[in-house]
Amino acid sequence: MINAKFKAGKYYIGDLAKILDYANLSILELGFGVLDEFKYLNFELECDEITDNSGFVYSIDSSNFGIISAKIIDEELLSSRILTLKNGFVANKFSGYPLARIVDFKDEFEVAICDNKITFGNIILNL
Repeated sequence: MINAKFKAGKYYIGDLAKILDYANLSILELGFGVLDEFKYLNFELECDEITDNSGFVYSIDSSNFGIISAKIIDEELLSSRILTLKNGFVANKFSGYPLARIVDFKDEFEVAICDNKITFGNIILNL
């Protein structure tokens, strides 16, 4: 198992290509890392969508899936991609369909990669 502790706060969980510009996306490494001052986990997922233990379905357009502080989100960049922040989700601007989540972790939490699952605190993705 590979794991790391993350500080309490709001985090984006989803396809990182939806919220990061090309310059930032191109310097992400696989695994845990730091982009500017923001800790992240980036891993490859070769599927169109994945469902977590709460039933939320994440839309995946690139192979860069992970978690990073929601503070990094640029709403102008989202708008240029026809996306918006809506009720704790990154959603399609026109349909309102949620594509990724913004989760407010009240306490420090662990992000862990095991053989067939990834956990973000209490959120579990079975691979």
